[in-house]
Amino acid sequence: MRGLSHSSPFSIDPTPERKRRRISGISGASHYGFWILCAAFAFFGLFTTNGLLTSCAFLLLPVFGVLLWRVGEPPVLFFGCIIQWLQATAAIFYTNHFGITLNEAFGSYALTFATWLSLISVLVLAIGIRCAYIGAGPPQAVALQADASQIDINTLAVIYGLSVVVAGSLGAVAWLVPSITQPLLALAALKWAIVFLLFYAVLQQRKGYGFLVAAISFEFLMGLTGVYANFKSVFFVLAVAAMSSPLALKGRRLWASIICFILLFVFSVVWTTVKMDYRSFLADESMYAEDAIPIERKFDKLTDLVGSVTWENFTDGIDALVMRVSYVNFFALTIENVPARVPYEGGALWGDAVVRVITPRFLFPNKATTDDSERTRLYTGVQVSGAEEGTSIGIGYVGESYIDFGPVGMFVPIFLLGLFYGLLNRFFITRTRHKLLGAALAVSALIFSAYEIETSNIKLVGGVLSVALVSIVMYKAFGRMLMATLGRPKSALPWRRSQVAVIPV
Repeated sequence: MRGLSHSSPFSIDPTPERKRRRISGISGASHYGFWILCAAFAFFGLFTTNGLLTSCAFLLLPVFGVLLWRVGEPPVLFFGCIIQWLQATAAIFYTNHFGITLNEAFGSYALTFATWLSLISVLVLAIGIRCAYIGAGPPQAVALQADASQIDINTLAVIYGLSVVVAGSLGAVAWLVPSITQPLLALAALKWAIVFLLFYAVLQQRKGYGFLVAAISFEFLMGLTGVYANFKSVFFVLAVAAMSSPLALKGRRLWASIICFILLFVFSVVWTTVKMDYRSFLADESMYAEDAIPIERKFDKLTDLVGSVTWENFTDGIDALVMRVSYVNFFALTIENVPARVPYEGGALWGDAVVRVITPRFLFPNKATTDDSERTRLYTGVQVSGAEEGTSIGIGYVGESYIDFGPVGMFVPIFLLGLFYGLLNRFFITRTRHKLLGAALAVSALIFSAYEIETSNIKLVGGVLSVALVSIVMYKAFGRMLMATLGRPKSALPWRRSQVAVIPV
């Protein structure tokens, strides 16, 4: 028996049955302890000013775990639904803190109604995702860990460095060629697949942490110095990579995830406090394009602004961040305006989103551009900043679904959107030979689109689909070569494929 290879039908799988069941079942978030904790919060939530809403909000968390958590697979869609849950509930907790109801804060029932519809929408989205996994079989945890064990981290770090250069170049060129902006940005987004591979491999092999810290530091600083502060992106990828382990909700992985979110929260508050002054600084440097402003000058300005933040500024930043995260206000304004002043659109908005997907700009160069702010002005009846101020403010796909089909029919396109997300994620993880590379491509396609409740349906469908299609083409063309390049010599492998499941991570 000892001489048989792991591929032999008579080989002994050393993975204990208890561990194998844990890998193939629903994990962590559905554990009894988590249910009890959420039930306790739900009970005490009944005594807040928004009692029933608060209670139901907490009870949704373990439900998301049951629906979306597949042990050992990147929980990118679970992560997305949790962030959307935060956006839907921020106003609840904010008004609870001040001891007022949503009705009192908004002056009508519209904000309460919008919050209920938003919470139900996230639940329906999660159900759609779960339906996509019917018949998908057990999670691919063992295959993912086996692929990670064979990656040479030094080589992967070099490829990450190359991907940074390529992505930066594509991002700079994309806006100069409007007809192919979307495909070029989709190619640039594949850098995040490499970032995920690096983080996952380092955490799985438990070495190469210097590369992980260097990548986080670089992406954080580059994101922080931009006008839109995309520093949170690298933390999102790190969180998903950290939670991909079967032991994600235990020990050091759990603490790493908690610390990651705490740091993200602190940085977000600080950024909210200084961003207006920083953007004014960038505007004052109008003699340069933003990308031409020396990075040292940007960093020095940010350092001065952050150093001037006081505790009072920080607490004000928390209030501002909560209001920014909560995107239910525009939905509430829409409910007051539609259909009272503007009729339901009967599917026109979602129809436009589908048409734009099948009419790419490089084939239809005269296709009209979209203006989220103009749509927001129309359906909310409120004047908001737009392209003329260098910004874009949207209602979000939940509000747009309401505009199309009303408070009942709106859940049909949201369910279908969840089904689309789930099928896409399922395809990349279960239908690819190199499971870890497939998972990484799924993360790059979904992580920055599936978590924003305020994103327009046009950007959601078009953005996700473009990255997915580019990912499939690149996987078919270069996937095998990439994994062969990243492979470690067999003599350097510390364990056999069949033993990967029992390696502590």
